[in-house]
Amino acid sequence: MERIFSALVLWQGYVIMKKHLKRVVLLGLGGVLLQQNAYSSNVLEGSVTNGQFDVILPGSSTPNEFRMLEWSTNLVDWESVARDYGFNWGNSFPHALPISTGGVSQVLSDPTDTPSRFYRVVTPPASGLNPSNSVARFLQQATFGPTRNLINNFPGLADAGLNDFPYTNYASWIATQMAMPAHSLRAFWRERSNPAYTNNPANADLYEVGHNPLYGHQLTYFIGSAAYKANTNDAVAAGRDANDVIFAILKTKQIVWYQLALMADDALRQKMAWALSQVFVVGEEGSNQKNRSERWLVYYDIFVRHAFGNFRDILGEVTYSPHMARYLTYDSNQKADLGAGTFPDENYAREIMQLFTIGLWVLNQDGTMVLDSNGAPTPTYDNGDVTEFARIFTGLRKESNRDNIEVQGNYIDPVKVQVSWHDFDAKILLDGSTLGPYTASEANVRADINGFLDHLFNHPNTPPFIARKLIQRFTISNPSPQYIHEVARAFITGAYKGSGSGMRGDLGAVVKAILLHPEAREPALAYDAAYGRLREPLLRLLSYARAFEITSPQTYGLLPFDQLDEVIDQSPFDYPSVFNFYLSDYQPSGSVLERDLTAPEFQIHNDITALALPNAIRTLVYDGISGEIGKRSYSQGDLDLTYEIGLADNSARLLDHLDVMLTAGRLSAANRSTIGNLIDVMPSGNAAERKARVQRALSLFALLPEFNVLY
Repeated sequence: MERIFSALVLWQGYVIMKKHLKRVVLLGLGGVLLQQNAYSSNVLEGSVTNGQFDVILPGSSTPNEFRMLEWSTNLVDWESVARDYGFNWGNSFPHALPISTGGVSQVLSDPTDTPSRFYRVVTPPASGLNPSNSVARFLQQATFGPTRNLINNFPGLADAGLNDFPYTNYASWIATQMAMPAHSLRAFWRERSNPAYTNNPANADLYEVGHNPLYGHQLTYFIGSAAYKANTNDAVAAGRDANDVIFAILKTKQIVWYQLALMADDALRQKMAWALSQVFVVGEEGSNQKNRSERWLVYYDIFVRHAFGNFRDILGEVTYSPHMARYLTYDSNQKADLGAGTFPDENYAREIMQLFTIGLWVLNQDGTMVLDSNGAPTPTYDNGDVTEFARIFTGLRKESNRDNIEVQGNYIDPVKVQVSWHDFDAKILLDGSTLGPYTASEANVRADINGFLDHLFNHPNTPPFIARKLIQRFTISNPSPQYIHEVARAFITGAYKGSGSGMRGDLGAVVKAILLHPEAREPALAYDAAYGRLREPLLRLLSYARAFEITSPQTYGLLPFDQLDEVIDQSPFDYPSVFNFYLSDYQPSGSVLERDLTAPEFQIHNDITALALPNAIRTLVYDGISGEIGKRSYSQGDLDLTYEIGLADNSARLLDHLDVMLTAGRLSAANRSTIGNLIDVMPSGNAAERKARVQRALSLFALLPEFNVLY
């Protein structure tokens, strides 16, 4: 990702980094050698046929050797077009030039009309990351942030081949995480809310657990329109203000989310659920009953339960969710009545295609667009298809009210069928096949809906479309066609490197493909200025809380972050629209747009949030969860800096540690020197002075490009 942080700390640019490349070979358009430095051991060969330049790509005899092919039109501005991780050449985003797969050497074909094009193969130097740094970098991708415990207990931390393909130690950690019991948001809330809640074994898979008297009444719940807030007597008994346990009713579901994001040991599952929730979005804006926690937590738990399950199960549960049905307006949707001039609502029919499965444009399996004879993208569907498929989502309505749940309208149980409202006539699918017609029955309403869901699930666009979205949430903003293809193939085959269920849609295999692909693990890619992504502001803030073991003095041990949607434009459940916090193909003006790259998180990175986030982190560092990021003037959650204070009399040791926890070994020498000089002039004679040094360093790290950008 372009390192665009002009308001932060000066960044050493790509031109400086080029000085450190180990091997450079330059060729002109006709295969003429233009420059070869002393470190090169091979020369590119090529030929020109009908204006197309065929570049013969050199093979590699060195295992795990990472190389890039770059091109330029002026010998000044270079751009990566292909990469080799030691076993095969593949394209770099956004390029999709043909690369052969046969023969001793691969050939890249460049059908260019450019008067001159120059190529070079570069072998970036080793990243210099030690094992702890490498693991911290992985945990920045796979969790809400590294912790000392996760790093120190990572499998194979001392193995010399930790970072060698196929990354078996990372795969072992993933397997352990996938085997952990799931931490349900709904269960956490039910155990701490209405004392009348009881276990419902029939809904055990939906976490309809009972209240736990050991926890008492900690969280707000509703009965009808009446709100029952936490027991303030416990706060008084603990010697705290009675209001210590009273939060804004609207924030209860968020408090539950923060608790599990920061404290649950199934860290990979919680991160995957967060990623999936940004695909199947239901936001407060446009929803009703924003303060009824259980319906929101039930919906979010779909992604917790199926984080490593099957995508088709998620698609089904989302479709039959009354929460989604209300949000995208197909609750009580009825077939057309020409006499009355009414027609089925088209909202869900459109969004399930555009956002949840196949996207707008026909894709190859590597995520590149299929172009027509005029070079234009091919749409996957049109308005006529939306009208056709809207007829499928008719005849669904909320279940009747019942007890043992937070009820004001049953938004907990899956929707039921109203047979008389459904359109049973035949529908023409995207491939020209027919769904139906059906005779009128409840079973056939479900057959109609499930048949269409199967159609979208099995559509060739769904694997690459979903692959790209999930890659963006874990690793990088601009995955190469090769990377997307590997993740899409894991979706299709249900396996990655022989691991998986073998069933299409296996999200466990998809997660492994995302995190274990060389494009995610190769740290030398940092030398490609198009690599990486801006980290979500919420994750940057929470990474401090995790890295420095936040503790809660609050009566019930909760971590009540508050108002983050107003401060940093991002907080759980507060999606501004069904399009998420940002568009997956958002392109900010400047060099990102000029190179046709994407940078989704920059859509909420502006002149306000760019300053508000480091200020929010500073508040957390100095004052805990309070002020603009909390509810009270006093702290309800503090970073535990005991370990860091023990290092603070030696700035080198402190910065080494912070470099691991916050920047995963990427701290530049210049920025290290700047921060070191600033804290070295501070006294360190006692614990209070050493704490001040730690706090100063932590507040400065929040400004660094190395912290804000993940690469």
